[in-house]
Order: sequence, then C-alpha cells, then structure tokens
Amino acid sequence: MQLEHPVRSAHDYDVAICGGGLAGLTLARQLKLQIPDISIAVLDKLSRPLPAAAFKVGESTTEAGAYYLSDILQLKEYLAQHHLYKLGFRFFFGDATGPFHQRPEFGLTRFPVVPSFNVDRGILENDLRRFNEEAGIAMLEGCAVQDIVLKNGDGRHEIIYKNGEQGREGKVKSRWVIDATGRRRLLQKKLKLTKDLGRKCSAVWFRLSGRIDVSDLVPAEVESWHKRVPDNIRYYSTNHLMGRGYWVWIIPLPSNSTSIGIDAIEDIHPFAGFNTHKAAMQWLKKYEPALAALIQDREPMDFMCMRDYTYSSRQVFSSERWACVGEAGIFADPLYAPGTDLIGISNSMAADIIRLDFEGKLTPNIVTNYNWSVIALNEALARNIQVGYPLFGNAAVMAAKIIWDTAAGWALLAPQIYNSIFIDAEKSAKIRKAKASYFLLAQTIHRLFVEWEAKSSGRGTFEFIDFLKISLLLDLRNRNLHGCKSAQELVDDHIYNMERIEEMAQAIFLLAVEDVMPECLHHFQEPIWLNAWAISINQEKWQADGLFQPATPRRDLNGIRQQLRPLFRFEQH
Repeated sequence: MQLEHPVRSAHDYDVAICGGGLAGLTLARQLKLQIPDISIAVLDKLSRPLPAAAFKVGESTTEAGAYYLSDILQLKEYLAQHHLYKLGFRFFFGDATGPFHQRPEFGLTRFPVVPSFNVDRGILENDLRRFNEEAGIAMLEGCAVQDIVLKNGDGRHEIIYKNGEQGREGKVKSRWVIDATGRRRLLQKKLKLTKDLGRKCSAVWFRLSGRIDVSDLVPAEVESWHKRVPDNIRYYSTNHLMGRGYWVWIIPLPSNSTSIGIDAIEDIHPFAGFNTHKAAMQWLKKYEPALAALIQDREPMDFMCMRDYTYSSRQVFSSERWACVGEAGIFADPLYAPGTDLIGISNSMAADIIRLDFEGKLTPNIVTNYNWSVIALNEALARNIQVGYPLFGNAAVMAAKIIWDTAAGWALLAPQIYNSIFIDAEKSAKIRKAKASYFLLAQTIHRLFVEWEAKSSGRGTFEFIDFLKISLLLDLRNRNLHGCKSAQELVDDHIYNMERIEEMAQAIFLLAVEDVMPECLHHFQEPIWLNAWAISINQEKWQADGLFQPATPRRDLNGIRQQLRPLFRFEQH
C-alpha cells in the first residue's frame, strides 16, 4: 500500500505512539513491517541504555505470545540468540513448611518442540528501539508525554511533551495516536473509560544477580527428585510456588539474574504484609521458608510493587483514530503469562484498523467488534484466573484446573493468534459458531472447581505430573499451535477441540466426585456419558439439571479417564 503524504512538518506523522515499552515498540515494528511507507514516531520519557534485569516485570511468554514476537514481528533468530528458551510452566503445591521435594510438582521434563521464552525486558526493549530506528521509525527518547489532544474529523491529533534534558515543551501531530503509556493509562483516564474488575490482587517483585535455582531447594542426595527432570533444567521453567491465595514466581533472565515475585489476593494476604523488601522477606519466611532461606543473604537489584493490578476498559479502539494498547488499555492477571498474548492481539487489531483507515475501508462496526472482542477476552481471562486464588492450596483441584486451562488455551485462544482469526471476519464468524457452547461449559467447570475445593476431603494429591505426557494435551498442542489454516480447517479443529473439552469436563467431574463423595460413584455406570453442562458437586441438582440426560451424542469417555485418573491418588485418612 502506497501512502500519499501531504506536505507536513518534520513533527507530523501518520502514527504517533505514546510510550516506548513492549506494547508500543512492538506495534511500531508491526506497522512498519505491514505498511512500509507509513511514518511513525514513538515518544518515551526514557532514553537508552535501558537497564538490563532491574527494569520491568513481564519476563515470561506463552507459546502464542512467542509466536507473535518470533513470526509476526520476525524476531525468531533474535529470541533464540539473546533470550532463554522456557521449559514451560512449573507449579509446586502442598505443605511449604515441610521438605520441598515432598511437594506435588506439575511441569515438564524436556523442552517442547513449540517454543516459548523467558526474556529480559531491558535487553528486549533496548534492542527493539534499535531495530525500530534502523527501520526508519522516529524514536523520540527523553520526551515525557504531558497530554494527548484529540481532534475530530480529519483534524490531526496533537501530542504535547516535555524534553527530559531541557524541560522544553514540544508538540507532535499525527493522524493516528496510540496510547501505550502503560499503567499511567493517559487516554483511559482522560476519557473516563477505566473499568474495575472487582477482585483485588497485588504483586511485588525484585531481581537478584545470578542463578536462583529451584533445584537448590532440594538436597543433592534426594536423587529420585533430581533425576525426575533430567539435566538439572527446572531452572528454565517459569516456576510457581503455590499456596492458598498466593503464588511466588522464580523466573530466569538471560542477563544472568533471576526474577522473584509474590502475587496474592488481598482478602487472604493483605498487600501491607509484603509491600516492602523487608516485609516481603518476612512474608516468604512464613509462607515459603525454603526459598526465603536460599535468598536471605542476597541483596536485591530492585524492588517494585503493583497494587490492584487487574482492570479492564469500556473502549480501547476508536474510529476517531486513537487506540490504547498493552497496559494502557487492559490487564488480566500474570499467572499464565497472557500479557504478550494480549499485546499481540490488540496490536494486530490496531494495525488492521489503521490499515483499513488508510485504505478508506474502516467502518464503526469493525471498530466496535474489535473493542468487544479484546475487552471480553481480557475480562474472561481475569475471571478464570482469579477465581482460582482461594484454590491454590489444594494440589488435586489446582492440577485439574491447570490441565483444563491449558487445554482450553491451546484449543480456543492459541488458534486465534496463530491464524489471526480475530482480524479475519469470515474466519471469526465461522469459529464463533463452532465454539459457542464453550462459554457456558467454562462457567460450569469453573463453578465445579470452586465447589470441589470447598467440599474437598483433602485426600487428593500426586507426586509429579508431566503434562505433555497427557495424550489429549499433546494432541491439542500439536493440532492447534501452528498457522496457515483455512477457515474450514479451523472450523473442523474447533469442533474436534470442543468434543475433547467436553470429554475432559466429564472426566474432571468424576475426579471431583471421587474426592468429595466417593460413595456416589456407583451412580455412574459404564459406559458413562453425561451432560457436561450440568455437572455439579450438589447431588440434589443432578436429576433436575439433567446430568444423566446428555446434550450431545454419546462418545467413549474411557480414553480421557484413563489419561487423567492415574495421575492422582486419593489417600485414606
């Protein structure tokens, strides 16, 4: 596409991006790759060099987020050379006051074929600034944005900034303006678009120089534990230490440092209990004493806080030629590291809107659909993750929930990114019909997890789950984590995925029954096939809700049951 630029000043651009963090820098690169003639300025208050390690949180990516960075942004070789391949997510449950090797562990034993990464945000953002500059993008560093003045019609928006060195005021004009100012949320607050999501979760984090390895929490003589994951590679996972209402992360960084963080829900772990480094160390001594002992003599490189971090918005895109991307618009919850996924989706939508505008094809309906899609996704992710905080102390319930969430993520969210479904109207319409029943099923299964934990006998546990040895998860991963599929292939995939998700819901329900009410297992006679949308721990509702009247044609449930049931043991008290 050739853009016809009218004669304008040197401070007039097609697109001005306010904020040089991950969202703003990646959007600039994406726009330049997709619309080479476009003129772009990125304004940021910070100037290079940005500090490595002690800079920003958000170091872990999913496979889908890694695909956005590596394939959409063409950074595959760069990521492989300068950042760390990630050994998936790893979770440790159970009694944190006992021997660490006795805690139930959920994770991988080898690096998966489809990659994800642990990145150092300082290194990544320094390099993205350089790449953008080399591509002809104006990097206006040391420019603190003071205000965004929106203009109606074809008027050019104005961005008012102050130069960090001289403190002089400057102005940039642009047809499109993008708010990528992070949690400052300049446009969101100015236009009164912010939306609270209710639950209050907060986080603190700090970086330590050198390698903080979760394997060092277990004595070398416990050989069986160390050999369970060969070659001492647990370090390369995004490690989670789980307890009721909280999780602690340990993430390796390519700058030979380690990120440590505490993330907790306010009504169980008040923020005031860990909001300074001293308080955080005391909190760790109480809730994760093995980690506290390992790092007690280490001086932090930094310490940062983020209170009540989850939020949404009433609008993030406008046909009046503005958009909010990254944390300037929405933020879910970092447990499953969806941040880069959401950046990839919202950036791709913003890039598509800008392209359509320059081609004279943008309509308000397109913008409305994009707004609804990304806001609804953010809120669904936040609800799904944060309903789990009170469950984090129950190993069996949470392992089942992580298996469910992983399957749903690979089956339903990942194809959206790998195949850019969200910016293809034809694909979106067809896929929406194929997965329409999922949302009610998801609500049902989330209620089940809450009921299960509330009534759990506490008998359910496990020693170690390698989740890619669960055939169904491996199948969903192999099927869904790649692109270049036709609309019909994607519809066929989604039909297949929904059938597997439905089977998984029934198998998880039977696990819950075995834990909470084993005396009721006789109600489920082979061959078992239930109404997955009617599952509940409340036996009195089974008949009324139609549990034994399936909503779909009968299929064999034994395959998924034989994959899941041996993972757990239900001990006698």
